[in-house]
Amino acid sequence: MSQSEMILYAVKLILGGITALTAVMLYSRTKDSAWICMVAGFISAYAGSVYNLLLSLGLNIPFDLMVAGIPVSNLVFTVLPWTFFILAFSIMLSRK
Repeated sequence: MSQSEMILYAVKLILGGITALTAVMLYSRTKDSAWICMVAGFISAYAGSVYNLLLSLGLNIPFDLMVAGIPVSNLVFTVLPWTFFILAFSIMLSRK
């Protein structure tokens, strides 16, 4: 892994960690179902970034379980944050 890739991962992890931390702090104040979904989306996106870093460093081996030729773990970390965001926005739209 090159130095520029390491810097990029460091920036992703630092900013993602700050985002996840502030999202949890916001959740503890609001406790609203739409915001819970937003927090879950940010935390799962951060978990996906950490997982991708571990994969690129060779510290984690993806599961052999595949769906349409794609590892399930990669599929989950790609789809899950967007699913939570869609759910959060749908909840917000249904209130009005």
